[in-house]
Amino acid sequence: MRYVILLTTACLIAATAWAAAPLRPYSGCGVLLAQNAPGPEASPLPFYAEPGLERLAELDLGALPRLSGDREHPVLAVYATKGSWLKLAWDDAGRAGWVEGARAWEYRSWDDYLVGRQVKVLPGLKKNLYALKGAPREASADAGSVSRDQRVRVVQVAEDWVRLERPAGWLRWRDADGRLTVSP
Repeated sequence: MRYVILLTTACLIAATAWAAAPLRPYSGCGVLLAQNAPGPEASPLPFYAEPGLERLAELDLGALPRLSGDREHPVLAVYATKGSWLKLAWDDAGRAGWVEGARAWEYRSWDDYLVGRQVKVLPGLKKNLYALKGAPREASADAGSVSRDQRVRVVQVAEDWVRLERPAGWLRWRDADGRLTVSP
């Protein structure tokens, strides 16, 4: 009986800790800078299984999970593009669908978006993701580290790495699974 109580308690503690840990979003291929302008962009967005085929959901732009910005000017992760169509997540569980790009929106690749921007290093990462490197590769020599929640300016992007202005060095901006390590 004692083991059952201990096991139940351990499961409850583990479930609480697991539920409390925020899931970092996938980076995808770029970001959508959306404007909640009057007109078709302000009405619920239809999400499709494939561009223009099989409607899955209709959601307001402000209700979508965003990387930064507010309800009126969200910055959203774009998972893929096909012509003027963008694949976006519609909930924090990662369910995604295709929406047609709108005129008031701007899609930017991560390379274009990150350069010159100040980003914040996310808390709760593995220790190796705070390490600065001398070159954009894991095997490179350490060149220092950044602290969680530290704001840093991006000077250059090379695949999954960004070169920082201060402190100087290369930092992974997304991990090997494609999840963000920085917040734009």
